[in-house]
Amino acid sequence: MKKYSSFNSKFILNATISVVAGYREKLNCFSRNACLFLGYIFLISLSLGIYEVLFNLYILRLGFREDFLGLMLSLVSISTGLFAIPAAMFCDRAGRRNTLLLSCLLLLFSFAVLYTTTSTLLLVLFSILYGVSSSLKIVTASTFMVENSTSHERMHLFSMYYLLYTIGVMIGNFAGGILPQTFTSSLKIDPADPTGYQLSLYASLTAVLISLLPLIFIKNKKPALPGKPALFSTLSSTLRSKTIQKLVLVNGLIGMGWGLALPYFNVYFDIVLGASSRQIGFIFSLSQVVMMFTLLFVPILTEWLGKVKVVALVQLSSIPFLLLFTSTSLLTIAAFGYIMRSAIMNMSNPILSSFNMEVVSEDQRATVNSLIWMSCYTCVGLSTYAGGLMMAHNYYSLPFLLTCVLYVVATVLYYLFFEKMEKEQKNLEAV
Repeated sequence: MKKYSSFNSKFILNATISVVAGYREKLNCFSRNACLFLGYIFLISLSLGIYEVLFNLYILRLGFREDFLGLMLSLVSISTGLFAIPAAMFCDRAGRRNTLLLSCLLLLFSFAVLYTTTSTLLLVLFSILYGVSSSLKIVTASTFMVENSTSHERMHLFSMYYLLYTIGVMIGNFAGGILPQTFTSSLKIDPADPTGYQLSLYASLTAVLISLLPLIFIKNKKPALPGKPALFSTLSSTLRSKTIQKLVLVNGLIGMGWGLALPYFNVYFDIVLGASSRQIGFIFSLSQVVMMFTLLFVPILTEWLGKVKVVALVQLSSIPFLLLFTSTSLLTIAAFGYIMRSAIMNMSNPILSSFNMEVVSEDQRATVNSLIWMSCYTCVGLSTYAGGLMMAHNYYSLPFLLTCVLYVVATVLYYLFFEKMEKEQKNLEAV
């Protein structure tokens, strides 16, 4: 038994050293634009990490119910999805850097209002603006990374993108957990008052403001010439492609499962399990630490098994942990289920993003990227509202159970659709 344990430890250590060495080699190949973009992503993720822990709880402490919270969150996702094609068209004409700058400014403005107003109308309107900002960033990110990398380091760049995003969210989660209590104790505010949450959310805006700096120094490629946008002219032919129809279907199913449960983990911890903001922040940040470690192994796993097999494996492996999360009343067990589910499931993100761009032609990438995100986020928005309604009627576990079903269906379809295609693609590259 000791020999077996020693072998496992050595294997993990050697694998980790190999992975880190691979990253060091590929990092030296990253372009200046790619490095500046990664700096921007890290700073944005700090703010989003605080938002992730506190915003839902802040809205509930203002006196709103879960169904209104669900409406707000669904509008963010629906506007993200519906604006995807216009965002891609704008991105092609204005350039990648200018699109990211606009996204950052809209995010700063929308968050400032969302953290200030108690008007239902303004909360709804600026949730939509936040969705538009997200759409501009999401549609641009994958295209930007493909254009500013070669096939030699591309998988590492996508992994580093998610790795730095994870580190930033982790730090933001931890800060989101401790800031409200810091403000309430230092300013002698009633812990039940939402002011501590509001001040913490205001503090997160600093990171968004600083994130404008790396974007300014990115060299913008010459935007497309005025005239009929390439995206619009290729949209009809793209929609007729069986491969793209399959990508849209699978990502829509994933989005539907994502929207039902993922926006409400902090609500479930707070209301069902009675966790404090500090405990929620610690659990969320710990999940990011574990996720950061698992993301390091994504490139080497895809080299061993292939992208499609790894996606199917990690998505199916995450489901038992999501079931564990909802089947216990003990905070420690639920936290373990949440941490493992997040770490394993999110290993598929860089693979999906990279694979989606590689299975289509270069002139279709902007179109396909926008269609995929439109499908995913529109489904996220609709199911987020459904999840909020279920929770408002005290069905707190049901959204998570339905998410498991949708993830199983999406994973099986993804494997059946693309496993053979990936093999054929590899054979062509080997010739």
